[in-house]
Amino acid sequence: MPTAISSRRKHSSRRRNSSDIEEDRPSQPRNEEVDEQDGSDDQPRRRTNGVRKEKRPQQGGQARRKLEDYDGEMDKDEKDDDDKIDITNFQDQPIAKVDMKKLLGLAQDWNQMEKLVRQNWKIIGDAATSMAEAVEGDDGEEALEELDVVMKDLLDVSAQMKAHEQALDDIYQQVAQGVEITDAGKRYSTGAKSKMETYVTKTTRQKYAKVDEYRLFKEGIHEVQFPDKPLPPITDCIPKEDGDESDDDEELEMGGVTQNYLCPITLTLLQDPLTSDICGHSFSGDAIRSTFRGAHGGSVKCPASGCNKTFKLLDLKLNKDLAKKAKNWDRRNKRAAEDSGAEEVVE
Repeated sequence: MPTAISSRRKHSSRRRNSSDIEEDRPSQPRNEEVDEQDGSDDQPRRRTNGVRKEKRPQQGGQARRKLEDYDGEMDKDEKDDDDKIDITNFQDQPIAKVDMKKLLGLAQDWNQMEKLVRQNWKIIGDAATSMAEAVEGDDGEEALEELDVVMKDLLDVSAQMKAHEQALDDIYQQVAQGVEITDAGKRYSTGAKSKMETYVTKTTRQKYAKVDEYRLFKEGIHEVQFPDKPLPPITDCIPKEDGDESDDDEELEMGGVTQNYLCPITLTLLQDPLTSDICGHSFSGDAIRSTFRGAHGGSVKCPASGCNKTFKLLDLKLNKDLAKKAKNWDRRNKRAAEDSGAEEVVE
């Protein structure tokens, strides 16, 4: 019988231990219910294992406060810098020799702009030649006078740009010589203004009579209106004004030469003309090249009648303007011949 009693005791002990375990077990479902109630209804339920998560502070507010503090420090630093710099007593510094390239570059910029304006001179000259050929009478003269004004205006603009270029070049030369310049801006504006004032006080002859482009402008018109007459002195085209001295007028006496559009070698119309830099005579390209075949790179005597100059093939340059003038001259001659033939038929 002792064995039976021992068996009952073991069974009772097992049941008691199981009950104790159930009483001591932590209440997990209650913790889960708390988490579910705290969360949003739309969010999925998660197990927290009884550990409540603490809310972390938002970093955006801290970053914003740091940025505001940084901006405040920057404003304070800028204010301190403004207090330290006295603009009224801040003196201009002398131009160093390392800055000479900048001066030269500015002067070259004015030179490039002047060259762009210069390109329009030829356009006005071509327009004047066409106008003189197409329009006759008072209407033609009025149109040519307007073009003359435009041409002079372009020359004035060119002179103004040259004044700015020369003013900068003067400063450049002074710095190169070791002159200390602390008022470059004032020198530049004063120099350019002074040069323009000198230009404005010149007479019309003094401004334009020595300019080759203006002479060519007048020459083109004259060739159309008076093809068989040489161009008179340019001073005949510009009325004399107070300030034009006789000595200056003698220096300006130019003209009296008729342009020849025939090649001195072939005695025919110039074709692809080449002009000598040595004597200024022009020849058809193929004709003058043939004279150098036996020269072996040396010099030859100018084929033009009465010229004793010698030049090399390298001294010859293509003359597109002369080629265009030769074609226009040939066209006018042919038209004049046709008009003359038509008049004879009518008679």
